[in-house]
Amino acid sequence: MKKLLSVMVCDDHPLFRSGVISCLQQDQDLNIVAEASDGETCIAKLELLQPDILVMDLSMPLKDGFEVMRWINDQDFNIRVYILSMYAEVAFVQRAKELGASAFIAKEDAQTELLAAIDSNESTAFYLSDSIGRNDRLFSPQMSNQQLKEQLSKVSPAERKVLTLLTKSLTSRQIADQLNLSVRTIQAHRVSLADKLNAKGPNKLLELAIRNRDAIITGSNSTS
Repeated sequence: MKKLLSVMVCDDHPLFRSGVISCLQQDQDLNIVAEASDGETCIAKLELLQPDILVMDLSMPLKDGFEVMRWINDQDFNIRVYILSMYAEVAFVQRAKELGASAFIAKEDAQTELLAAIDSNESTAFYLSDSIGRNDRLFSPQMSNQQLKEQLSKVSPAERKVLTLLTKSLTSRQIADQLNLSVRTIQAHRVSLADKLNAKGPNKLLELAIRNRDAIITGSNSTS
């Protein structure tokens, strides 16, 4: 007899969250113990309940999915995290995997693949949903060092510090705290970086930073 696994679902869209819960309830070995609509509430309930499984969106109010995963790692909780996201970029998949996620599933695949992912993760393998695996963006190459060097030549030293911290997927508040600057200043740097690096649009600057993390960090160290 399989162990009954406790599950928490976190997503800021009530209808989608309800659909995920209905999907999970099809498996009698899963027990839904909580749900949340933002990252801070998610963390509070995780601390209290410590479920076996967390099914979570990346883009949420107050704290995003990356912040929640970092918090889980800091607590050393044994929680399997399943990311449901509308973002298929390789940078997000790689960062989620580095932070210990068990799976990265496109939201469009949730109804057909979430239960399969949970079932397959009795092993240690990382599960990637089919539509993400088929997406050409997932396999798009990193910017070459020369291309990146040319792009970064437009960036000021202060902006370079912000970009380096973005490679760790830190929020503007966390970057501000580390650099002892205001959040407004950090946000202004991010706008300028997005313009100079042609990374306009939701999460494009974060994607560029994570995807080219090694080259950015190396370049920052050599110029510091």
